[in-house]
Amino acid sequence: MDLSTINWLAVIAAAVAYFILGAIWFGPIFGKAWQRGVGLSDEEVKSGSMGKMLGTVFVMALIVSFGMAMFFFGFGTDPENPMTLTMGAMYGAMSGVFFVLPTKAMDYVMARKSWGLVFIESFYHIVGFVIVGIILGVWQ
Repeated sequence: MDLSTINWLAVIAAAVAYFILGAIWFGPIFGKAWQRGVGLSDEEVKSGSMGKMLGTVFVMALIVSFGMAMFFFGFGTDPENPMTLTMGAMYGAMSGVFFVLPTKAMDYVMARKSWGLVFIESFYHIVGFVIVGIILGVWQ
């Protein structure tokens, strides 16, 4: 593994973009549907330590961004096939579709949650992975 090939500013920027996507996705776009799907009241959503929760979410976005950077660049790059915007988007989409969607579905089927919730959460991560992939692919 060669960490010197990773653009750390791109990793941080990708994590910030993923985090912002979550604020939009679970706010005005799917906030109420997600809240119903997980069974949280308005009071429950507002309770708890928002700073701690959001801090944890950002750290997880940073871990995802770092992990994708490791897959893209940490094991050496192929000069014949350099990473591009399109490849970053494709790798992000494939990671989401083939890893996130099935694992969320397995968990939520067993927890007897709705397919709507599976899709709300899975597609958030799929779109997030695509954004992370694009940022990492473009900003080397």
